[in-house]
Amino acid sequence: DLGLDVGLGVEQDVVDVTVVGANMAFDVKEIQIKKGDKVRVTFKNEEGVNSWKLEGYNVGTKELNEGKSEIVEFTADKTGTFEYYCGVGEHREMGMVGKLIVE
Repeated sequence: DLGLDVGLGVEQDVVDVTVVGANMAFDVKEIQIKKGDKVRVTFKNEEGVNSWKLEGYNVGTKELNEGKSEIVEFTADKTGTFEYYCGVGEHREMGMVGKLIVE
């Protein structure tokens, strides 16, 4: 975070989360936020080819090669527990998952 203030005209807190993908796992297993939060997920892929997808919100990254990153932004407008996962091949089934909890 460079601390840059982007003037959107509306004061809204942004929840910044960085998730790193490597070796069939995400470094962050659980993200907790509040309904209405604007969320910015920076997904950094450190090994192989991976992606970050969020079930229930229809958002995610492209498949990224090693060393690449992508930012996904969305507003948490539904409460509940949503799984995020890698959309590449069998990675999800092999445990490359985490939980987004919206209260």
